[in-house]
Amino acid sequence: MSDLTPSTILLNSVNTPFYKEAKAAEVITPGQFITRDSNLEYTVQGVAADIAPRLVAVENNLLGKGIDYDYPVGENVRAVYMQPGYEVYTTVAAGAAVVTAGQYVEFNATGGVQAFLSGIQIGTALETVDNSGGGTPARIKIELI
Repeated sequence: MSDLTPSTILLNSVNTPFYKEAKAAEVITPGQFITRDSNLEYTVQGVAADIAPRLVAVENNLLGKGIDYDYPVGENVRAVYMQPGYEVYTTVAAGAAVVTAGQYVEFNATGGVQAFLSGIQIGTALETVDNSGGGTPARIKIELI
């Protein structure tokens, strides 16, 4: 992988991505894993080490929005169902333990990933990210398994 900062969430796919759209029930940042609530609106996947859809919010490039544009409540969120082999630019939480390149990752409780502990392995880190002293989420490249 390149040392350049990506400008897209879906870094690589093994086939044509399957895009979905629904309204945001809360503020959603591109790169966060999301799920649907009882109103069928998107919310941040908020349960660590859980089984959940591998649905990721992506940037709304149709409207010229980049990966740093947060979807506000009520706006349509563009999302992609991630499949094995897809590479995605997601997040690790502020203060999270180091995730090492090649290490398995699982969902964290903030729509991102964390180093695998005891949950469900969803991917492999493609780079090392140490956000243990960070006050905000950090981006990380992963490959879905």
